[in-house]
Amino acid sequence: MKRIDSLLNVLPKQKDTIQLNTYIELFAEYIYVDNQIAKPYLEEGLEKSMALNNQDFVARFKNMYGVYYWSTSQYEKGLEAYNESYAIYKALGNKERQSAVLNNKGNILRNMGKYHKSLETHMQSLKLKEDLNVDDESLAASYWNIGNLQGDIKNYKESNAYYNKAKAIYEKLNLKTDLITIQSLLAINLKSMGENLKSIPLLEECIAFYDSIGYHNDLAGAYDNLGQVYLSLDSLDLAKENFEKSLSISKNYGEITLEALNIRNLGEVYLKEEKYSQALENFKKAHAISLETGTRKRMIRDYEGLAEAYAGLGNYKAAYEHHLQAYNLYKDILGQENMERMNELEVQYQTEKKEKDLMAKENEIKLLEERKKKNDTERLLLIIGLFSVICIALSIFYALKQKMKRNQSERDILDQELEFKKKELTTHALHLAKKNEVLENIKQKAKDLKSNQGNHANIRDLIQTINFDLNNDNNWENFKNYFEQVHKGFNSHVKEKYPEVSTNDLRLMALLKMNMSTKEIANILNISVEGVKKARYRLRKKLDLTTDDSLHEQIIKL
Repeated sequence: MKRIDSLLNVLPKQKDTIQLNTYIELFAEYIYVDNQIAKPYLEEGLEKSMALNNQDFVARFKNMYGVYYWSTSQYEKGLEAYNESYAIYKALGNKERQSAVLNNKGNILRNMGKYHKSLETHMQSLKLKEDLNVDDESLAASYWNIGNLQGDIKNYKESNAYYNKAKAIYEKLNLKTDLITIQSLLAINLKSMGENLKSIPLLEECIAFYDSIGYHNDLAGAYDNLGQVYLSLDSLDLAKENFEKSLSISKNYGEITLEALNIRNLGEVYLKEEKYSQALENFKKAHAISLETGTRKRMIRDYEGLAEAYAGLGNYKAAYEHHLQAYNLYKDILGQENMERMNELEVQYQTEKKEKDLMAKENEIKLLEERKKKNDTERLLLIIGLFSVICIALSIFYALKQKMKRNQSERDILDQELEFKKKELTTHALHLAKKNEVLENIKQKAKDLKSNQGNHANIRDLIQTINFDLNNDNNWENFKNYFEQVHKGFNSHVKEKYPEVSTNDLRLMALLKMNMSTKEIANILNISVEGVKKARYRLRKKLDLTTDDSLHEQIIKL
């Protein structure tokens, strides 16, 4: 408070750029404490910088407007402010400030669910920083944000690698606030990876720190994350307590997207408590805010939550419609094409970085050669002789090393592609299982309603629609394509070795090869658990297996 009082005392006496710098400092003091107090300093600063026709300060205040709009979840306005700031800095030729604006722009794009554009923007910012050889703290900001994006698409290993890069810098610079924030992000990844108990003490430490320095939005976020951990552990009272604490802070300090997240998570608690009317109300409120702010990724869970609440209340038609909306939005935001484009950006960045390192080494060698030419002839001849031997050895070593790097890089890329395709295949299969399970439940309950109620025509149409979806061969064709990408030639090899195997047998073998449970197989094949057991028995006979032979091991070997 002493610093703020000091700034406020000198502000009226200052003029021109000195006064503008004070406005910037006051904005920075308040933006993460109370953004509404910060806003007037922003408005006055921009107005005076425009009156002075000082384009550098105009660009600064435009960038700060972007930060303000980001903090109040006005993402479209924030994007516009960042674009204006970037255009001015580009005209001024200030690449360092361009990189900072791009970093901020990437954060807004991420909040809007535009992950590919966000990663592209952050990579552009990082390249500028590396070209300019900026300070470590600026690099850490890029590592932090790229780690966020990798976490969004569930690449937790890559996400943690970037977070730890940022963490190492903040530890070296002794930046406690940033270290605590990175710690909270690593805790979130632990939760997502199923390490809930390990994440609790990390988040509790974050809460104590944010509370001590008055960082309200960060404090609200930490409470929400802790609530999610307790929700995963089915500790519903503790989950609800932390979500309500977060919501109280969010309402008072203007973070509307965080408020929506709290409302959504309280809806999750109500679902587990089977309080479907309250859950429905919460998901409706959260969805309205998601639409207002354009946070598309969070709309996926809004639709899923609405579907579950409607199903709990017996409105199966609405449940089915919202389930389809969630699935379509998921494909649009996190589909295969977007994931591949984001992975391509990461590979492109790593490749370009290696090429720059190689060029730097080559330039260093040229410089050494030029210095050696200044020596006397005898020494030069000796050095040239030695240098030639060294160059040959280095060339051979370098060629071998590069070949090894290329081979390793190719193997890594192939491993990544295979791992990605395996994840896709498993995700597709599990989604198919979940979809069929939900549809079968809705279908059964619709049949019950049909037998007890009068509106038979609409219910019959709904059952026919569900039956069509359950028996849709397109689902199997998509699954077959994914499966063949991971297990090339599997079906043809089986048919060649066991000609009597049917199409349904091939489907069962594919699911067994993926280690799917009997229940999951039943849901995907739209048959009973007993039907799966019978199908396994028939398949064993076709494969000529004895009672001592393992069907699963035989399929794995194929």
